[in-house]
Amino acid sequence: MARKMLIDGEAETVPVVEEGTNFDFDLFIIGAGSGGVRAARFSSNYGAKVGICELPFHTISSETIGGVGGTCVIRGCVPKKILVYGASYGGELEDARNYGWELSEKIDFNWKKLLQKKTDEINRLNGIYKRLLSNAGAKLFEGEGKIVGPHEVEVTQLDGTKLSYSAKHILIATGSRAQRPNIPGQVNLLVLKYYCKMVLLT
Repeated sequence: MARKMLIDGEAETVPVVEEGTNFDFDLFIIGAGSGGVRAARFSSNYGAKVGICELPFHTISSETIGGVGGTCVIRGCVPKKILVYGASYGGELEDARNYGWELSEKIDFNWKKLLQKKTDEINRLNGIYKRLLSNAGAKLFEGEGKIVGPHEVEVTQLDGTKLSYSAKHILIATGSRAQRPNIPGQVNLLVLKYYCKMVLLT
């Protein structure tokens, strides 16, 4: 049997999986950010055999490094909040003097200590996300995932070793990169974004 699927804007015939076909995994997920991890956990909890891959962990991402937890947890929302919270205390401590707080010592700020706090929290969360996958029974592979066939995923590890797995279903949960919109005023949008960040940090 076969069915029609829209691939790159063209209708193509894709074979339907025959009953009784054996796969390495019921579901293989490429991308272990918040969405991919949740999909893996819930699918595993319902009895599916799940594989999931993500680039090896690093606090700064590139084409070869990333980390379980994804952009929000590792590089976006969480580190941003830690830095914004850290930046806000200086003004609050100064204001406290006007409300009866006796702050006799000079208030100093240690930038390296704040950065270390951010890194420690990211490492902690990365470990939690890995444990969530392990506890759910999902198999984690660290490396770059690539679909090489209708039911086949190839994972390239850091040392260049390529592992191949078959899966009844494949879920792409890689997220995306920020894009500058090709519209009039795009520069103003970037300036506004930068200004808003500066307001938060001052």
